[in-house]
Amino acid sequence: MTSEPAYPPSSYREARLDTILAFIREVGFGQLVSMGEGRPYATAVPFLAREEGGTVVLDAHLQRGNPQWQAMRGEALALFQGPHAYVHPGWYATKRQGGRVVPTWNYIAVQAMGPAEVIDDPAWVRRHVTALTAKHEAGRAEPWTPGDAPEGFIDALLRGIVGVRLTVREFDGRWKLNQNHPEANRLGVIEGLAASDRSADRAIAEAMAKLESERDG
Repeated sequence: MTSEPAYPPSSYREARLDTILAFIREVGFGQLVSMGEGRPYATAVPFLAREEGGTVVLDAHLQRGNPQWQAMRGEALALFQGPHAYVHPGWYATKRQGGRVVPTWNYIAVQAMGPAEVIDDPAWVRRHVTALTAKHEAGRAEPWTPGDAPEGFIDALLRGIVGVRLTVREFDGRWKLNQNHPEANRLGVIEGLAASDRSADRAIAEAMAKLESERDG
């Protein structure tokens, strides 16, 4: 019999695969972290998430001149950061009931861990960047495709990158949104963040309000 990990607290954990994948696809960009040659490497890259036979796979690419791909060994970590916000203690109702409150930071983040494979295959890389472009050009009045550029130009650029495929063994989803506070505190934080000039603050307020509606439902 195993006990539940103490960190992160269970109230912050998000384990629903559909919610995690929707978040990754919305963010679309993260840090690829790996070990090799006795040191860590990290590169900010766009990712494509897909499901393959019941397994989630994250596809990415690295510049050929980046030493990370040649040093990559074993498992890797993909980090996806969503909105985050400083929480002012004055927004807590309990501040007026003894002052036993401190600031904190609310955030949404996902970590994906699993074995990583370098794919030095021009055909795979072409398919990957074509799919990646199609995703981010969708909905534009005049979507761009690799076919819009001269063939030789695209070929030269593709020779300068290699693919990376991370087969996800484990997700760690964290929605830290004051779930451990009483309702009056949570509502006070939502009100305070919603009035902020920072778009990330307002995004956290929206995420907290969504949790409240799910709680009520």
